[in-house]
Amino acid sequence: MVESSSKTLLHGERRDFERVQDAVGLQVQRLHELPAAGEIQGGVSKDRNKVRRANKYDIEGYADVKRDYPAVAGYVEELEERIRQLLLDGAIPSESPTHKVSLSASGLAFADDVLMYPGEQVGLTITLFPSLKRVACDARVVSAGDAPEISNGEKHTYRLNFVRITDADKEVLNLHVRALLKSIPIDGE
Repeated sequence: MVESSSKTLLHGERRDFERVQDAVGLQVQRLHELPAAGEIQGGVSKDRNKVRRANKYDIEGYADVKRDYPAVAGYVEELEERIRQLLLDGAIPSESPTHKVSLSASGLAFADDVLMYPGEQVGLTITLFPSLKRVACDARVVSAGDAPEISNGEKHTYRLNFVRITDADKEVLNLHVRALLKSIPIDGE
């Protein structure tokens, strides 16, 4: 089921991004279970926490380099993506999907055994297939039990909106959804 941009749904919800059903690798962690800022997680070196994503345009001269040397800027972006992947715990993404989801660049719906409640915030790591690109973000549970399109037996269903996601990760999701939509045959073709 595909929903188009800026569509107003029956219950008044607006969607700014296209949505598609997909199978992804999904890891959900409650935020209270994640380590606090600066806390060492499971013996990980403190030096690892020194890497922070900054706005590149705050770096003096970055805009000039991007304009005058696009190949260098492209290389920097590839390095940043590799660093981002390594910071996702350095874990190898799952080789096969774990959840059927309804996905957009602004949120997702899924079914799981974990019991969550509306308003709760969780940390998500989403592995996209077949590219194995990973996206990490925080999301808020907006509803529970009302996502029949992704129901899975007796598992609980949830709808989540992303509340902390980088523009790069949002673009990865948006491109992934658009690519899937292009691959879906239109009725009558």
